[in-house]
Amino acid sequence: MANFWDDLGNTLTRKAKGLSSRAENLYEIQKIRNKLSAQERMTEKLMMDIGKLIYTRYEHGEAVDGEVGAICEEISQHMLEVDHFRDAIAASKGEKFCPACHKAVMREASFCPYCGAACPTAELEEKATDVIEQAEEELKDAAEAEVTEAEEVTETVKTEEAAPEAEVSEETDTQEVVEEAEETATESEEKTE
Repeated sequence: MANFWDDLGNTLTRKAKGLSSRAENLYEIQKIRNKLSAQERMTEKLMMDIGKLIYTRYEHGEAVDGEVGAICEEISQHMLEVDHFRDAIAASKGEKFCPACHKAVMREASFCPYCGAACPTAELEEKATDVIEQAEEELKDAAEAEVTEAEEVTETVKTEEAAPEAEVSEETDTQEVVEEAEETATESEEKTE
């Protein structure tokens, strides 16, 4: 029976050493995996930083190549949608966003309580919209007036082209008068010399 207990002890010792070796191996693998994940996260962060830098330059009007420009334009469209959804949420809560710090403030607030920037109220925005619409109408009316004037000039030119004989005789008379004046001027210059 002593032999049984010795064999059992040896078997347990071997298994414990094997398990210890495996656990140590798994621990080392997990440490390497953690380092790998940390490096991948850092790479992703740096890539995002590059993207943000390029997008910021795009927003400030710097030239970017075609593919990047298209992606930046798509990002801008998504940002507009995000702003629209945020405004809708804020409006349903009776709030609006500060144009300077982008924090939610009460809709009636004229100034941001966080940064002190002026926050346009709905009345001011409506007045501004009315002024813009009025200016657009005035521009439209002015453009229509110019088009009408251009059409009148075109009609006048067409009428003048219809009577070319009268113009030719007037033009000939004018040329003769100019030639006579030049001859007289030349003769008087010769006499003064």
